[in-house]
Order: sequence, then C-alpha cells, then structure tokens
Amino acid sequence: MVRCFPKIFQNEKLRSRLADEIRGNHFPHAYIIAGKPGSGKKTLALEIAAALACNDRDVIPCGKCDSCEKIIKGYSPDVIFIRKDPEKKEFTINLIREIKDSLYIAPNELNKRVYILEDAETMNANAQNAFLKMLEEPPSYVVFLLVCSDTESLLETIKSRAPILYTEQIAPDSIIEFLLNNSAKARELNETSPEKLRALAISAEGSIGYALDMCEKGSDKEALKSLVTSFLDCWTAPSLTELDLFCDSLPGSSDAMDEFLSMLKKALRDITVYKHDTECDLLFFDSTEKIDCYASKITTKKALNLINAADALSEKMKFYLDMRLTAVTFCADARRINTK
Repeated sequence: MVRCFPKIFQNEKLRSRLADEIRGNHFPHAYIIAGKPGSGKKTLALEIAAALACNDRDVIPCGKCDSCEKIIKGYSPDVIFIRKDPEKKEFTINLIREIKDSLYIAPNELNKRVYILEDAETMNANAQNAFLKMLEEPPSYVVFLLVCSDTESLLETIKSRAPILYTEQIAPDSIIEFLLNNSAKARELNETSPEKLRALAISAEGSIGYALDMCEKGSDKEALKSLVTSFLDCWTAPSLTELDLFCDSLPGSSDAMDEFLSMLKKALRDITVYKHDTECDLLFFDSTEKIDCYASKITTKKALNLINAADALSEKMKFYLDMRLTAVTFCADARRINTK
C-alpha cells in the first residue's frame, strides 16, 4: 500500500486525494490551501511540492531523495516562496510582478515550477487582478499554491480557478498524542500536570501547530495569558480608570496584539458558554475559580460585543501599523461597551 504524505498528521481524505491526483498525473495548476493558523498549511504546501518532484512510488513524497531534500530544506530553485514584506499589511502587486518575471522560465531541475504564495488573503485588489491573469493561462509546468487563513477576501474568480483544500481540525485527544510524540516539553507537562496539557490541547481549537507553539513557548504564552486576565480585571473593575491606564500595557507589535485579541476572544467565549453550561470544555481558563468571578460581572451581550470589537480591530490591523492607535482604539471600544 502506498504511503501518502507521512509528515502530515491525520487529514486522511486530503492526503489520499492529493496522492491520487499526483500519481494519476492530473494535478491541477493551482490550489488554495486554507486553514486556521498553525494547522499545517505551509507544511502541506512544501510536501505537495516535494510529492510533485519525487519519483518514489511507495511513499509520496519519500523525503529522502535529492529532489525531496532540496525542496524541504528550501534549496530547490524550482520551488519559489512569495512572501509579503513583514513591515507591510498587504500583499502588493509588486510581488505578483516578481512571479510574472520568472513565469516563462522553464524549470531548472524538476518537471514543475511551484510558486507558494504565503498570506494570500492579504493580496490587495490590484495584486489579485494581476494574479488572475496569470492564473487563467499559466505555462503547463507551473503550479500555484496559495496559502491563507481566510478565503473570504479572495476574488470569486480566483477561487473558481484554484480549488480550496481545507486542513482539518484535530481532536484534543489526537493533539495530545501528537504532542507526546513530538515535544519533550509536552511529555514533561504530562508528567507534572496532565490536566494542563489537556487544557492546552482544547484551547488550540484543532490546530496542532498552535498547540506545539504553546508547548515550546510556554512562558511567552503564559505572559500573554496573564495580560488577558489583567485586561478583564480592569474591564470589570468598579472604576474604568484602570482600563485607561492598562492601555499602555497592550502589546507593541501587531503579531503579539493579534495573539492577545485571539486569547481574549477565547476567554470571552468561555465566559459566555459557562454562564449556560458549567460543565463545558474551556478554551482559555484552566479552572472555574476565575471564570465564576467574571461570569457574574460580564453579561452575555457585553462579551459578544467585545468579541465583535476584537474581530473588527483584527481586520483593521491588516491595513495600518500604528500599534499605539490600535491600543487606544481597543480600550475606547471596551470602555464604550462597558458603559452601555
């Protein structure tokens, strides 16, 4: 029996589909790979590129041949990553021009030239329209893999020409199994506090990469988690003066602020659900002691309104970089919600 994509955890239907298309020589010229952050999208894109180049028919991809090794290690001249500038919020048309400049150059070593577009959902309108022209009639040897967390912002015409592959959400028990096999820190945590490991697996919401990141960067995550509870303490305090002072404590980088908002939404989700079901699985809180206190102070309406405000701010953060303004905006929204 052929083993397909052994480095991809679970996602059996997806792995089988891709292997069948590659072995049958009917792999499409483009795919959108979509899923939550940490769900293995980039790994899958690299594995697809390796599988397209690998000649082993027993394991797809084998990961050991020269082609596989070059691709996985990032050395292949025929697998090209297109990444937006980390200092910019948008994937601009200049990046699409980079693709156009090399599009009709024949592959150097492989039969295919694979372009992996990271954060494809951040392509602005000009970039998408320019990319669409290449997507309509690409050279026969070109494959595009668009990696994104959210497909809503992509043009329907792009989605009609590039089928969407969704990475699956992994169950908490399976996440724990993966962590115990791949993380020494997870094994240590399982020895000392298995209930915390389970809580971590649940809070990952089906994302193995996120769970692994939480294990490996536990101290950073705990600090951010503590910041969320500090915010909730200020938000529920008798005087909102503490909330105004807290504004200066919010993260100064967009990535950290985005992570803060994500954690806060999980905490608010826990509070909302817990008010109706005290036996529910918690995504953020490790115990019910704190959540009891917050649930008595935060109404469902206020929690949902703050979740909506966090979602709106996350969208705005894609288009501007002034983190001080971001912090002030969010604290002002929180104050407004709490005084209604």
